[in-house]
Amino acid sequence: MTLEGYLEDLNIKDLLQLLSLSKKSGTLSLKSRDAEGQVCFHNGQVIRAFSSQYQEGLGQLLKKHELVSQEQIDKALVCQKSLPSHQPLGKILAEQFSIPATIIEKIVASQIEKIVFSFFAWQTGRFTFALHTPESFGTAQFNPLDFMLTEGLSSELLALKGNQLSNNTGQTLDERGLEAELVRREQHYDLKGVSLLRGMLAELEHPEFGGGIILLILRYASEVMSRAIIFDLRGRQLVGLGQFGFNAQYRNADQMVRMMRLQIDNDSLFERVMRERRGFVAGLGDTAAERQLQEMLGKPSGEVFAGPLLNDGKVIAVLIGDNHPNHEPFAVLDSFQVFLSQAGLALEHALYGKSQL
Repeated sequence: MTLEGYLEDLNIKDLLQLLSLSKKSGTLSLKSRDAEGQVCFHNGQVIRAFSSQYQEGLGQLLKKHELVSQEQIDKALVCQKSLPSHQPLGKILAEQFSIPATIIEKIVASQIEKIVFSFFAWQTGRFTFALHTPESFGTAQFNPLDFMLTEGLSSELLALKGNQLSNNTGQTLDERGLEAELVRREQHYDLKGVSLLRGMLAELEHPEFGGGIILLILRYASEVMSRAIIFDLRGRQLVGLGQFGFNAQYRNADQMVRMMRLQIDNDSLFERVMRERRGFVAGLGDTAAERQLQEMLGKPSGEVFAGPLLNDGKVIAVLIGDNHPNHEPFAVLDSFQVFLSQAGLALEHALYGKSQL
């Protein structure tokens, strides 16, 4: 699988969650205007990270922690160059100078976290994920694999930590709260079946779907809510593309949806989704388009979920759904919104023949 796109569509938090849930192995390459970086995954766990903004090598980090001297680093580097195949500097230092491997691993893990968290500030740029099984070690003299972990870091936990740090600058991480949230999310994912998400993501990789992508999006939505409509965005108007869950109420529900035209008025829920490019759970307002949608949903409709599908940093479609008739809280929206973010790339290509990058 090759995944390509813009950080305006899928930010590092979304990418970490996506690759964690899908248990992918490979390298995520990131490029902004003035920097570049990489994050390497094995079965969805982060095992390596590199950023051009962080040039410190492992030897420098260990020296900063007063674990090695410059003389020891120089000897280890000479030894490293003389070996027939590349070995990471940390392994050589541990073997030659009896530095506990667990301490080196802890320092490497801390540096990887620091690098990954720095990517949360990248608001624009491009990303590419190339699927492959990571090699144990590389061959270059300067090799980011020197920061490779034996035991990977949880991508989901890194996403939670990085998001908290970016939203609460200068504050200490709530480690216990984050661990509890991670357990809660894993339980939710287990309840709804991570295998479903993985299967849906795998299906998105096939370009022959065409219009079937709309059905795929609605099929996944049916696991999260009781009914939904997907709208194509045309200028300041939402045009119905497809639906599920309304056939019991309307004999010609598909035809009715395809005839729907909703104007995106200022201060409407639709305008908020367009402006902030993220999903919301909220009640419908009093604009003409929201009243029109309210008529189809029936009164009272309760809260609805409105989520965008993105491509090239722009909203190209919107999915709106609810849990009629019981209006129960929506379950596992996090993974569904990650899926929507990636589905937007495939939908744009299906509808208009636009190639991905």
